[in-house]
Amino acid sequence: MQNAKICIYSEEGSVLIISLLIMVLLTVIGLSVSRTTDIDIQIAKNDQFYKTAFYNADSGVYVTPKLISSCIDSGAEQNVSGITYLGPTGTFYREIMGYDAHDSANDIRFSLGGFAVDVDVHRTGQQSLVGGGVEFASGAEGIGVGSAGGVAIFYDMDSQGNGPNSSLSEVEASYRKVVGVPGGL
Repeated sequence: MQNAKICIYSEEGSVLIISLLIMVLLTVIGLSVSRTTDIDIQIAKNDQFYKTAFYNADSGVYVTPKLISSCIDSGAEQNVSGITYLGPTGTFYREIMGYDAHDSANDIRFSLGGFAVDVDVHRTGQQSLVGGGVEFASGAEGIGVGSAGGVAIFYDMDSQGNGPNSSLSEVEASYRKVVGVPGGL
C-alpha cells in the first residue's frame, strides 16, 4: 500500500474574507447613495435658481402693462419708484405711442431681490373696437357708450429675469391696451 497523502483544507479565515467582501460591497453601495444624493441636491438648487429667474421674468410681464397704461393715460412717461427707463428721457413713451420705430434694446429695468428684470416693449398695432362711439363715427353717442368700445393698442413684451448663479429666464407675452379703460392686466 502506498502512502496516501491526506490533504486537509482549512476553512479558517474564509469567514473573514466573506466579511471583507460584504463590507466592500456595502461601502460601494453607501458611496453610490451618497453621490446620488449630492446630484439630487444640485438638481434641486438649479431648479430653484431657474424658478427664481422665471418668476422675476414673469413679474416683468405683469409690471409693464400697468406702466404702459399709466403712461398712456397721463400722456407722458411716469416716474415710478424702482423702475429705470433704459433710453433717453421720453423714448419709452414715444415708442409705446408709435411715434418712434421699435428698437431691439430693452426699454425698462427694475430689480427684484437684487436681480435685474429687463423688458423690451414693441408696439405691434392698433385696432378700432366695435361697440362704442367709434363704431358709429361719433364721439359719445350710440349703443355701447361707456362700454369697452374704442381703440385697442397691441404690444409684445419680452421680459428677461435674472436669478442666482447666473440663471436667466425669458418670458414673452402680448398685451392689449384699450384706451380709456383703466388698468393693466
